[in-house]
Amino acid sequence: MPSRKFNNGDKAMGKWPGSSLYFEIRIVSFDSSKQLYSVVFKDGTDMELKESDIRSLNIFRSKKGSTSPSRRSRSRSRTRSRSPARSPGRTPKSAKKSSPAVRDSRKGEYLKVQLTPLKLEDFNVVTRNGDNINARNVELDEKPAADRAEEEVEIEEMQVKNEKVLHYVRRKQYFADYERKAIHQEFISKPAVAEKIVPVEKPMIEFGGAVGAGLLTLSMPPLLYYLVYMSGQKDAALSNFYPSWTFSDLWDSTVFGYYALWILLLALLYLFPIGTISHGVLLANGKRLSYRSNGLFSLFLIGLLVAELIYQRISLLYVYDHLRQFVSSATVLSVILSVFVFVRSRRATQEELSVAGKSGNFIYAFFMGRELNPHIGKFDLKYFTAVHAALIGWVFINFILLLAEMKTQELESPSPSMILVNSFQLLYVLHALWNQDGMLTSLDIAHDGFGFMLAFGNLVWVPFAYTLQAAYLVRHPVEISRIVLGAIVAMNTLGYVIFRNANKQKNAYRKNPQDPRLSLVLIEYSLSTDLKSIPTSCGSKLLVSGWWGFVRHPNYVGDIIMAWAWCLPCGFNHVLPYFYGFFLTGLLLHRHSLNYKYCNCQEFDTNI
Repeated sequence: MPSRKFNNGDKAMGKWPGSSLYFEIRIVSFDSSKQLYSVVFKDGTDMELKESDIRSLNIFRSKKGSTSPSRRSRSRSRTRSRSPARSPGRTPKSAKKSSPAVRDSRKGEYLKVQLTPLKLEDFNVVTRNGDNINARNVELDEKPAADRAEEEVEIEEMQVKNEKVLHYVRRKQYFADYERKAIHQEFISKPAVAEKIVPVEKPMIEFGGAVGAGLLTLSMPPLLYYLVYMSGQKDAALSNFYPSWTFSDLWDSTVFGYYALWILLLALLYLFPIGTISHGVLLANGKRLSYRSNGLFSLFLIGLLVAELIYQRISLLYVYDHLRQFVSSATVLSVILSVFVFVRSRRATQEELSVAGKSGNFIYAFFMGRELNPHIGKFDLKYFTAVHAALIGWVFINFILLLAEMKTQELESPSPSMILVNSFQLLYVLHALWNQDGMLTSLDIAHDGFGFMLAFGNLVWVPFAYTLQAAYLVRHPVEISRIVLGAIVAMNTLGYVIFRNANKQKNAYRKNPQDPRLSLVLIEYSLSTDLKSIPTSCGSKLLVSGWWGFVRHPNYVGDIIMAWAWCLPCGFNHVLPYFYGFFLTGLLLHRHSLNYKYCNCQEFDTNI
């Protein structure tokens, strides 16, 4: 195995990926299995580089020194004063020795250098204008010796003068820097003046604090169970508040085992070394976490597995027949995970805690999440549940409900309403998995801690509450005309176009506000090519042009339009399938209010 060239803590020059530019880095560690160095750039970006992309600092310093103007000017002056074409009588005193001694610093010895006179006619250099440089040199040599001596004296005096000026400029810059540092030190050592301090408001507590967080923790599981139960009833009615539930309706150990195997399969696919590596937002400790984006690969493998099960005539309707028990199993697992991450967060530093984790309230921190990015090795719990468990589980449950409708209604193919619901939501999930790096700047990943809210939301709420439309259509068939179908498709398409391009512009602007591709995106949709922003009180920038120049949150507008388009194929006989539309609208209105509540919090991004 080849030995490593750089040690931990060494400083070197690293090649920025995708370019030919080198920047100063610090070696953090070395992975011998992958032969990659973990490095940190000066701006805080951490990434892995090959040894071939790392160069020693001495190489760049030597190149920089060899091309300095002062050295070039001195070398040219020596060449002029010691021109081989001149006679010995015109040679300056400093160059009268025919065999000057040059010291070899490596050996500590003196070497004799024999200079061989060169003839002017050996060189014939002609410029683009047709001028012969030799003729020009001959004309210079034909000048009187006194004139040339005066010129050489003037050149030497000019060099001395330049050296004095450069020394003066350096001393002036040194004292200016020293004075600036002294003033800064004096300023920070002075006591704070109360009249000039603008206090930063403490972020407001969400959901009513501990009371609201406690009520949501206790009410969300039974509410979801009630919605799933009612969607499977032929005579669904919201007035049926007291359904006859037995213990077998709530729990089945075999179902829990199947659900645990499902989560284990998704975890193995998450760890599979396929996909691109993306970097998250800059954390409080100056680091950026790395994430592997392989959600599409995992969804593709799950699709192949489902196709093989169907080919082998293994019925997947077991999931639909025990849907309520699967909801209970997922709820139990989310509670176990929430307790686990809360207990392990006691070892986390203050920089690793979320805003809610610093509140000091047990109930609120448990609900909102105490630690920002809990992970076991390279396994990020929050990212895994948000991408693989939530989105892939959503698509999987939807497909099973499509099969259940065909069996229950004795159809040879799914109904148009079921096809619309599955197609719209599959498009949404594919968009999210295709743009996984964009999810890294979302509110859930970048700002919220990982607690019961996200654990229950990703493991239970998304796969089972977002599929209520499909669950409703299993027992309640709806016939829609072609005109209505076309109108619903047009409505969902409009919402998707707004949602996709607004998020695309926002994510690109967050990564690099000067990205030239932003102008291409804007030109494509006939919008302003000049992206403008305004500063916020927390120091960040807020987009006010492009899609964000029409409305404050265009991504929310597109999301809400799609949400109601998903509900319309269920008809108007019952309000139950419209729960998702009401829920998402309320959720996004709540997030919109966060812009005003957290406007002075530096940990909050106003372009959510």
